[in-house]
Amino acid sequence: MKKVLLSLGVVAAMAMTSCGGHDMCSCAETRLEAMKEMEAAGDDEAKLKEIEEKYKADEEACKKLGDEMKEEMKDLSDEDKMKKMEEMMDECPAFKELMGH
Repeated sequence: MKKVLLSLGVVAAMAMTSCGGHDMCSCAETRLEAMKEMEAAGDDEAKLKEIEEKYKADEEACKKLGDEMKEEMKDLSDEDKMKKMEEMMDECPAFKELMGH
C-alpha cells in the first residue's frame, strides 16, 4: 500500500512539470481521485489492484505526455521551470491538493 501511494505521490509531483492526459489539469485531477480511492481502500489488495487497473490508461497517457513536456522544458532555466510550475498550480486547484498530500 505504502509503495503504491509513494509511487503515485512521485507521479503526482511529476505532474507539476509534466503530464497532459487530456490537459495538464485533468491529469492532476485523475491522480488526485486515484490517490483518494487508494487511501480509502486501505490495505485491501483486491481494491487497490482494481483502482490501479481503473486508472492505468490515464496514467500511461499522462506519463507519455509528461515525457514530451519534460523534453520541451529541458532547456529552460530552473527559474523558468519554477515559474511554469507556479502557473500550473494557479490554473488547477488539483495540483495544490496533490502537493498537500
